[in-house]
Amino acid sequence: MRIAGEEKAQEESALKRGAKNVAKKQAKKLGKKALKKYGKVAAKAAAKAGLAAVKAVISFLIGLGAPLILTIIGVLLFLVLVLVATAMLFSWGESTDLESDAYELKEYIQQASYNSVDQSKPEQRPYQVPAELIVSAMQIYEANSKKSASSKEAVDLFVEALKPTFHYEIQEGYIESVQTTCKKGKCRTVETETPFELNLFTSVQAWDRTMVMDNTAHFNDWQESVLHRTDYEKTPILDEDGKPTGKYWWKPIPYTITTKVRSQTFVSTPAETMDYSYFDTVLRGEPFNYGQTDIQMVEAIYMATGGDIRYSEWASGNSFIDFGGTVIPGSSIPTKFMEVYLAAEKAYKVEWYYLAAFHYVETAFSTHPTMISSAGAVGHMQFLPCTWVGWGYPGCKGNGSFQIPEKDMNNPIIIQKYGGYGIDADKNGKASPWEIKDAVFATARYMNAMGWQRGKDAAIFNYNRSHAYVDKINKYANKFKSEATLKPADGEIPKLVPGSFMRPTVGRNTSGFGPRSLGARSFHYGIDIASTTAPPVVAVADGVVTRSVTGCPPNGRLGSTCGGGWGNHLWVKFNVGGRTYEAVYGHLSRVAVGNGQTVKQGQMIGNMGNSGSSTGMHLHFELHSPARAGNSNVLNPALYIPMN
Repeated sequence: MRIAGEEKAQEESALKRGAKNVAKKQAKKLGKKALKKYGKVAAKAAAKAGLAAVKAVISFLIGLGAPLILTIIGVLLFLVLVLVATAMLFSWGESTDLESDAYELKEYIQQASYNSVDQSKPEQRPYQVPAELIVSAMQIYEANSKKSASSKEAVDLFVEALKPTFHYEIQEGYIESVQTTCKKGKCRTVETETPFELNLFTSVQAWDRTMVMDNTAHFNDWQESVLHRTDYEKTPILDEDGKPTGKYWWKPIPYTITTKVRSQTFVSTPAETMDYSYFDTVLRGEPFNYGQTDIQMVEAIYMATGGDIRYSEWASGNSFIDFGGTVIPGSSIPTKFMEVYLAAEKAYKVEWYYLAAFHYVETAFSTHPTMISSAGAVGHMQFLPCTWVGWGYPGCKGNGSFQIPEKDMNNPIIIQKYGGYGIDADKNGKASPWEIKDAVFATARYMNAMGWQRGKDAAIFNYNRSHAYVDKINKYANKFKSEATLKPADGEIPKLVPGSFMRPTVGRNTSGFGPRSLGARSFHYGIDIASTTAPPVVAVADGVVTRSVTGCPPNGRLGSTCGGGWGNHLWVKFNVGGRTYEAVYGHLSRVAVGNGQTVKQGQMIGNMGNSGSSTGMHLHFELHSPARAGNSNVLNPALYIPMN
C-alpha cells in the first residue's frame, strides 16, 4: 500500500513523526488548560526545576534529529516545561507550592503509588508504580475536555491496572544431619533430614518489565564438628591372681561424636525483560483512550522528571528472541555452540548472535591456548574471578584478578552471597567459568543485569570498559546475524516452488491488484494477505535484499506515514527465468534481514504485521520488473505467484 510523499516520509523514524504530531496537535489541545490550571505554580516550578529539566527535555529532543528540532522546539519547549514542572510539583511539591485541591490529589497519587505493592516484602518495592509516572499520565488526561472519570477515579484505574502481579511458590528444603559416634573401636551413624518450607519469589509482571526468577536447589558445604566425651564404666578391681576383690572403680571410656550438617537451599537468579504491554494497554483503553503520540508525550514528561522509560524503543522492537523455528548459523560459527547460545538467549533475552560475538572476541570460540588473560580473566568468556564470584568477596576490593579458591569460585551459594554473576547453568552443582554452558549463561546474565534491553552499547561497555570493544562486538554480532538463516517450523510457510515464485506467506487473500475504495477511491498496486496471527513471511525466490526499513510501531493506523505508509518493510530483488524482479513486503511486525543480505526461497525474512498505514494484520506484497521505479514497472502479483 503506497502513500503519497513516501520518499520523504521514509527518512523519518516513527519517533520523529510522533514528536511532530505532538507539536502540531498536543500544543493546542493541552496548552491552554495546562496553563490555566497550573500556570502560577508551574512558573515557580520551572525556576526550581531549572537547568536539569531543560537538559532532560533537550536530551529527549536531540534524539529526534536536528532538522526536526528546529521545526518543533519552539512549539514544544514551553509546553513541555510547563508539563514537566507540574509533574515535578506533584511529585515533590509541598502544600505551600500547590493549591489545596491539587495538593490533595498529589497526596492521593503518592499513596496510590505506595500501595501498589506490599511494602512489607522488600522484593516487591523495586516494582512500585512510580508516582511521577502517574502524574505524567494524568497531565494529558487532566487537559482532556472529554474525560469520563474524575481525577482520583482515573488514578485508581491507572494504578490498579498497572499494579505488578507477583508470583510465589512453596518449595521444600531440608537440613541433613549425619552423626557418627565412635566408642571402644565401634562406630554408629545416624542420619536425619529435617524439612522446612520456603515461599520463593518466582516472577513479576510490572508496568515496564517482566522478571522471571530461576530458583535452583543447592546444598551448602558440610559443616563438621567433633565432640570429645568420656563415659565411665563400673569395672571390678582384680587381685594379683585376676580374681574379683568385690571392689569396683570407674574406668574412663573416651569416645567421639562427629556431626556433619548441611542444608538444601535455593540459589535465585533473576532475568528481566523490557515489556510495556501493561502500560500500552492501559493508556489506550478507558478512560484514557490515548493514541501513540499521547503515550510518547507521557514518556517524554516522565523521562524529563528523571524517570527511566524505554516505551518507544519497545514499541518499535524488532527482536527475534524466542523464535519458534530453527536458527541455522553461517559457516563462521561452530554449530556445537548454538544450542547453548539459544538457551542463554531464551533465559536472559540477550540475542544469540551477540553471545557468539562475545565468545569469538574473547577466546575465538574457546580455541585460545590457555583461556587465561594477562589481566587474570579466565574461562571461555573471560571473567575476572571477582566478577564471577562477586566483588564483595574478601580480598576482591580493588583486585579483580584475586585468586579465589576453587571451592568458593565454583560454589553457587557463595556466588549468591557476594553478588557475583557466575551460574550453574548445566545443573551439576557447581558454577564454573571453565564449563561452556555456565560461562555463556553468565555472560547473558551479566548483560541482562547491565540493562541490555535499555541500551546494548552501554551494557557491552561494562564488559570490557572500551568503546573499541563495543564496536568489535557489534561488528561480529551483525556478521553472525546476517549469515544465519531462520527456518520456520513445518506448516508455517507455503510450499516451495523451485525455479519459480512461491507464495510469500500463509493466510487469506483480502485485497487484490487494481482499483478499490479504502476511505477514498484509489488504485491498489499489490495484493494483501491477512491472518489473525503474525505468520512468517518468506522470500518468494532466491534473491538479495535491496531495502530494509524498521522502527515503526507494531500497531499502525490508516494514514500513517511511517515507512512511507508501508511501516516496517523490505524490498527484495530476484532473478527468475532469466528476468529480474523486485518485490515489496509491507506492514511487517518484524524484519529478519538487512540491506545487501542474500536470501533463499522459503527463507524467513520477517513476520506479517500491522505497522504503517494499516487497519489490521496483513502483508502488502508488490512485484515490479526489472526494479521498483515508483509504479511505472508494477506487475499484478497474482499472475506470477500462487494465490492459494
